[in-house]
Amino acid sequence: MKNKLLLTIGLLGALALGAAERYVPEYLDKISVNVQSGSGYNKSEGSGTLFVRQVDGKKTVFVWTAGHVIQHTRSVEEVIVAGKPVKKISFENPKLLRQLKNADGKRVGEITVDARVIRFSAADKHDLALLLVLSDDGFKAEASAEFYPKDGALPRLGARLHHCGSFLGQDASNSYSSGHLSANGRMLFKVAFFQSTTPAYPGSSGGIVADDKGRYIGTLVRGAGSDFNLSVPVSRQWRWSADNGVEWAMNPNLPITMKEIDKLPIEGPESGGDGKGELKAHPFLIKRTGAKGGEK
Repeated sequence: MKNKLLLTIGLLGALALGAAERYVPEYLDKISVNVQSGSGYNKSEGSGTLFVRQVDGKKTVFVWTAGHVIQHTRSVEEVIVAGKPVKKISFENPKLLRQLKNADGKRVGEITVDARVIRFSAADKHDLALLLVLSDDGFKAEASAEFYPKDGALPRLGARLHHCGSFLGQDASNSYSSGHLSANGRMLFKVAFFQSTTPAYPGSSGGIVADDKGRYIGTLVRGAGSDFNLSVPVSRQWRWSADNGVEWAMNPNLPITMKEIDKLPIEGPESGGDGKGELKAHPFLIKRTGAKGGEK
């Protein structure tokens, strides 16, 4: 058992470079992915962040993204269980896309795989979604996200931050920007967000916001301009994960099996309402939507 634990830690350590060795923009590029859901005029594009866990002795790839990126593919069916009506919630499988580039950085192709929604919260609640990559053929994770510590102090006002996302969708996937922390504790829907000046555009939703060591400190979800953005703070992501039985998605030292994953309900008690929320206050869910990419 001890040897197996050491092997697991070693494998994950090899994927996650030591913070002191990282060149943050390139590291974020390796763990960022374009997330696509729906089709035609009901299509949405956003961003996601890859991380790796050991599941049943196998390296398995997962993705964190924003709940509203996949919200429109949610469906509810009423079924009868033990003589009583029960609501069955399901989602269409979103697709994950990564561009292939040559040594000069020129795009030479792409890889697309399906993912499965494991856990979900709507835009007017925690706005988070956890995805499982269904096939890693040709979709190997070059690195794994490292999350800011559960008990870590709030980043200081003015701290330098980094963002990687699908600016304007697939054609600008894995775009990098940097900025600063503008404010902590911005309240919306009775939960806290942090504000930053890391430029973001339609397609950035669900993308990583990282500190100067490349550690995941937030999920970018909303804005009212390219330099006024709101992100789900990692402290809330830690709490939501613990409350929803997926703290292993934040902590690589916690074990998880596929049997346990399969038993998870997609939505918990605080998953959300209509997914729209107070659009007048902060009008932009920073995702690319529609066949021609109009923002909603």
